[in-house]
Amino acid sequence: MAHTMSPTAVAILLLLALLVDYMSIGPNSLRDRLAFVMAVPALKEGFDGSPADAKTVAAAGGAIQGLLDATGGAYIAGASVNAILGVGIGLLWIYAIGCLLPVKSSKRLGRFATLSWPQSPLYRINWKMWVVAALLGMMSDLPNGLIGDVTRSLLDIVTNVVAPLPALLFGAA
Repeated sequence: MAHTMSPTAVAILLLLALLVDYMSIGPNSLRDRLAFVMAVPALKEGFDGSPADAKTVAAAGGAIQGLLDATGGAYIAGASVNAILGVGIGLLWIYAIGCLLPVKSSKRLGRFATLSWPQSPLYRINWKMWVVAALLGMMSDLPNGLIGDVTRSLLDIVTNVVAPLPALLFGAA
């Protein structure tokens, strides 16, 4: 796996994302978007393929398998855990994109563009956004098909956009 950022750049980018979210830098409409756009690539670069990633995928896969086993001999019990996990991450990406879209676009996209993470008060972390960012950062390689191709491409583009920020801002790469 080739990395776009150094370990130092990943740490700086995560700290920047946490600072933007915690200090409520900027208007609410931009704060979560900016923190999310910095956090997801940093989490992907920093944790994808790590033991934490493997444990997260194993735990999610185990939970899905447990649900499938609970159906007994139902036809759905034969579903592929990996495919279901990939679909779940794909749907989580769709939800995140809906949260990132400006509300003004709801005229064309409907209620999908009005999705949002709950606003956190000053000096509080938006945990719901961070859980979504962590899951997407670590598991974005799981979806297949068109959704998987689009999400991986978008993540690669965003990673290439934010990767130079640590060197630009702090001279550390």
